[in-house]
Amino acid sequence: MAERLREGEPPARGVRRIVRREAAKALKRVDVDRAPADVAIHDARKRLKRARAALRLIRKPLGARQFRRENEAFRDAARPLSEIRDAKILVEAFDALVKDDAPHDRPAFRSVRDVLVAHQLRVRGRAFRNGNAMEPVLRALRSARRRAGGWSFERDGWSALRPGVRRVYRSGRKVLAVARAEPRDENLHELRKQAKYLWQELEILASIAPGMLRARAARARRLSDALGDDHDLAVLRQRLSHAPARVPRTTIAAVSRLIDVRRASLQARALALGARVYRDRPRRFVKLVENRRDR
Repeated sequence: MAERLREGEPPARGVRRIVRREAAKALKRVDVDRAPADVAIHDARKRLKRARAALRLIRKPLGARQFRRENEAFRDAARPLSEIRDAKILVEAFDALVKDDAPHDRPAFRSVRDVLVAHQLRVRGRAFRNGNAMEPVLRALRSARRRAGGWSFERDGWSALRPGVRRVYRSGRKVLAVARAEPRDENLHELRKQAKYLWQELEILASIAPGMLRARAARARRLSDALGDDHDLAVLRQRLSHAPARVPRTTIAAVSRLIDVRRASLQARALALGARVYRDRPRRFVKLVENRRDR
């Protein structure tokens, strides 16, 4: 279960607790004697993303310089994990794509999967070639968690979190407008990031207005998931454009057509969801949260 503010907990200190807790959980997943399993890497990355989403709630009371330092620390800690996870995602995205459209035992499509699996194994092997591959990640997380324990806040009420809530919602709303006008890969990916920040922040705040915020969080999560699937397919298409010569070009073209059809469906769904997630103006959205909080 995602970490949330507790009933009656001072908000900024509660967010600090959540950041430290997510960092500790990420550490536990990768601080092992052997190369961590893919599921552990995936979970650690999720924890770091939640920590970064929580940080955005207290951007104002932390101050711009401190926020940048901590956000970059968590981002950089996640980088060595991301390449490993991304290579695995390509295999999963391909499997999901061809599940109904092309059987796995068809030789041409199997050749594509073999190339993706070989890429996954190379990435993982390169990452864990030396025994201390996780050491930079561990150092960064321990340092970030230790610094978070020393954060102090001049104010610690709803007013400490209000600017962060508004900023993340407003950023997502702006990116949605850009993505609707120009649905390029980079715009859709940015919308996904903003939707994920919003979803995770709303989960953190769920104790303030459970019904409203959980419903909004669920919708933002569906938006993030649809855009995530779209992004995975965009990366898959790019990877296939560099496939070895032994994979027939006709096969690449067939898979690319499947990707294009699936992406069109995902993007249409995502943009419709986005219109619902971001239907309110930022000021009204924050006011809705405040009004529910005061009940």
